[in-house]
Amino acid sequence: METLRGPQFTLNDGNTLVTEVVSDDDSHLCLYVLLQDMLKIGDMVVGFDIEWGFKGCSASRSGSTSSRHADHHSQPDKSEHLPRRVEHHIAVLTFCTKLGCVLIRLSPNHISPSLKRFLSIKDIMFVGVHIKEDLHRLRSVNGLVVRNAVDLSELAATIYDQPRFLAYNARELACKISSLKSDPKSLNVLWSNWFDPTLSPEQIESATIEAYATYKIGKKLMESGSSSVKRLFL
Repeated sequence: METLRGPQFTLNDGNTLVTEVVSDDDSHLCLYVLLQDMLKIGDMVVGFDIEWGFKGCSASRSGSTSSRHADHHSQPDKSEHLPRRVEHHIAVLTFCTKLGCVLIRLSPNHISPSLKRFLSIKDIMFVGVHIKEDLHRLRSVNGLVVRNAVDLSELAATIYDQPRFLAYNARELACKISSLKSDPKSLNVLWSNWFDPTLSPEQIESATIEAYATYKIGKKLMESGSSSVKRLFL
């Protein structure tokens, strides 16, 4: 049976995960491997995380093309002095299951049918922390709809009657709920170039930890015994 291929990371709870990094266009086999393993072991919870990236582009100059051509010899080109606009885009999707993690680098102009189908499978529960904005952006900009998604921060706050959980990030929440201890996310990694076609080992490890944390939280909440939680996951 096919399995994931890539670097291995040993988490603080002793588990070792394999993380494969692929482009969206090449994600079909990885998603198939994840799904087959989930069906085999009966665990349909997927830890879901997103890495945002920044891209800068020059502001548009006013005036028609013809007028710019007409002025080419009389005025110097000042395009390099135009202000730059920084745009915030979703760069990487990370999925984590008991088998391992898959990091998918999104294309700015195309979404594969395989990714669309995977996110629309009704039996999969995608769990994440503070993912409402992510889900909205995926739908409005990328045309991706996640059929079954649970925001764990809200769910944990309700189940444990702890409103402060709403402010916790994935690593903090995993520490409180499932005793998974992780170092804070490095600012150097957070602000690194997530659009780089070759992600660094530090980026891959960081994304793996984030997605694994959401998977662990989701499993812990599902196993909490609450009937309302079980209805979400079954």
